[in-house]
Amino acid sequence: MSQFPIDVDAEAIFLDGAWYTREDLSRRIRAMLDAGDFNVARPSMALQELTQLMQGVRTLAFRSTPELADALTQLATRLQQSVGAVIREAVTQYITDANSEPVDPRHQQAERTEETVRAAVPMPLITSTTSEDLPKVIVEAPQVIAGPGALRAAGVESGDPLELTQRKQQAGAAAGTEAEQVWFKQ
Repeated sequence: MSQFPIDVDAEAIFLDGAWYTREDLSRRIRAMLDAGDFNVARPSMALQELTQLMQGVRTLAFRSTPELADALTQLATRLQQSVGAVIREAVTQYITDANSEPVDPRHQQAERTEETVRAAVPMPLITSTTSEDLPKVIVEAPQVIAGPGALRAAGVESGDPLELTQRKQQAGAAAGTEAEQVWFKQ
């Protein structure tokens, strides 16, 4: 796992309060060395992590009903993330949940009946799904730094000022008192 946040869609890494592409990091390291600043360990490490991650990235595709695609796009917009980031997070959570259940193959084979074999046959997809049929998703916003790919997906131009605010209850504070943390786009 990277020690720096990485935006796979924008191929950028968050370092010292700003998002950098590989080219940006290369220019920054070169400028530091030209200025006589040889403390390039962190930018160099960030460049190495970004390069290694991006070399292993694979593109996957899947088919979806228009309703599911629209719901996914709306969720991504609401979360200010790219559709790819939402899908990666959902798949990661699904795999984590599936791997957390202990499976003993001996018991699985012994309990298999004709009914479970029939259920294992792929069922036809229902193509008349409406947005009311889709499960309602309630998302608690995690502490996330919106990367350039997510900002682009949310329709925020790179030159626009952006303020992300998150409120938290202070421990031991009176009810209704909130602490506000504000991050500004660099």
